[in-house]
Amino acid sequence: MSCPDLALDICLTLAVSSDLHVRVPVRFSYVCADPYAVQISFNITADRKVHWTFARELLAQGMKAAVGLGDIRIAPIESLLDQRFSIELEPPDGFARLEGPVAPIKAWIAKTHEVVPAGSEAGLVDIDRFLEEILTS
Repeated sequence: MSCPDLALDICLTLAVSSDLHVRVPVRFSYVCADPYAVQISFNITADRKVHWTFARELLAQGMKAAVGLGDIRIAPIESLLDQRFSIELEPPDGFARLEGPVAPIKAWIAKTHEVVPAGSEAGLVDIDRFLEEILTS
């Protein structure tokens, strides 16, 4: 089965503080080698890039309702003008809140479901190779 990796490059708003918001380029990635997950990456400074990996289903659900506990929370934002969402990332050494429009994220998630439908992810996971990797490291 051929499975292309998918990326979405989008500008989101990084809430640096309650009164400082900065537009940042963010890349959403879906790699078929890890079919249950999505990755996001963005620069917080010129020389410091942030990478997060979390469940594709968490991102999909977060476009409709608040989801997540602990390190990552995703939720729609009430707005009169348009549909927006937030992703809150809370590593041990900081906090980041990204905000942006729902429509491009929903469209991108739909593309990931076209290449790997929900429920079919296990067919792309090589359990034997995964076990070998974790048992030999």
